[in-house]
Amino acid sequence: MKIAYISANLPHYDKGMNKLLAHTKSVFTELGVETSELNLGLIHPPYFDGMKNAHLDSNLAPVREAEGIIFFCAAPFFAPSAIMQTFLEYLALPEYSALLQGKCCALIVASDTGGERAALQSLSRMVQHMGGYDVVHIGLQAIHLAAFDTDENLRDIIDKDLEDFYRAVRQGRARIIPQDYAAGAIPAGVPVSANGSAPAPEKKTESKASKRLDAFTEQQEREIEELSRLFAEKYTEPDGEDNPMDNDPVPAFAPLTAAAPTRRKTARQLTQSLPHYFQPQLSAATQAVIQITITGDENFEGYLTIQSKECTYTDGIADTPDVTVIAEASLWLDVLNNKLTAQKAFMIGGLKVRGALALFTKFDTLFKLG
Repeated sequence: MKIAYISANLPHYDKGMNKLLAHTKSVFTELGVETSELNLGLIHPPYFDGMKNAHLDSNLAPVREAEGIIFFCAAPFFAPSAIMQTFLEYLALPEYSALLQGKCCALIVASDTGGERAALQSLSRMVQHMGGYDVVHIGLQAIHLAAFDTDENLRDIIDKDLEDFYRAVRQGRARIIPQDYAAGAIPAGVPVSANGSAPAPEKKTESKASKRLDAFTEQQEREIEELSRLFAEKYTEPDGEDNPMDNDPVPAFAPLTAAAPTRRKTARQLTQSLPHYFQPQLSAATQAVIQITITGDENFEGYLTIQSKECTYTDGIADTPDVTVIAEASLWLDVLNNKLTAQKAFMIGGLKVRGALALFTKFDTLFKLG
């Protein structure tokens, strides 16, 4: 997975963006994402005259190869900075028509004039015009970024948006972009009437996008059903022995005509038993504290301490956890019962992660639940 940063932060227009850029890079570095940066402040693309610029063209490789693009710029006078607008004018040339096509984009701007929203709208329309999907918008004011190092709540909000962008790129997420015919530019492939205007779109009972979303949902359901079936087969013991990750077996003396009581293990019990499923041969001398916070039908907190080839569980809150996992009890039970991997639960947005995201990606490997 590759992500490219396009930054347009000149010293006099920084507004704290370089600090935010460094934080964003650290988040994706922890996730093991390959990143690159196109710093427009170093290239200084000249005023657009309708022609390609050789110097700019030679620096576009990172953008061509990236699966996701993050735009960083200041927003003076309620619009993206001039250097960013100049760069996007170059991208409108036919030679660059596929540069953003179908790619997930994140737009991050900052302003000291309160114009970040207007700048985001302008930048969004330009990205959409070139076929990009702007799945995340982050608009900030310089006064907020000045307290970025100490404002944990602000960092938490930004991290949530970055997590969503990460999932969008991994999933190849797309959304419908409305065509704007008012500007007079009719996209290729749209039929043109005799007067040169685009006809009104035909009414359809179900769009292609809806069908794709329905198919994706059905596929998820089939995968979950298959995981449940495999789980049931794997953990049904022929000799009636109890398996800690399944229902207690029916006692041998229970009458066949009577419904035998079953008792499912709780999320807390299964979480406490995680050290039994730790795989020390795969820990690679890992030193980490994983905080687990569960809400919903069950509410509890505990943490796993991994010290090389040993793993222990402790109830409560760790002083300085390396990563925190937050989940609703029923979803966490699906993970512990091997109906859903921790990684997939994170990808669909049901499980939240704070801290060292790269460490969390090893959870399914460190604990053999299936």
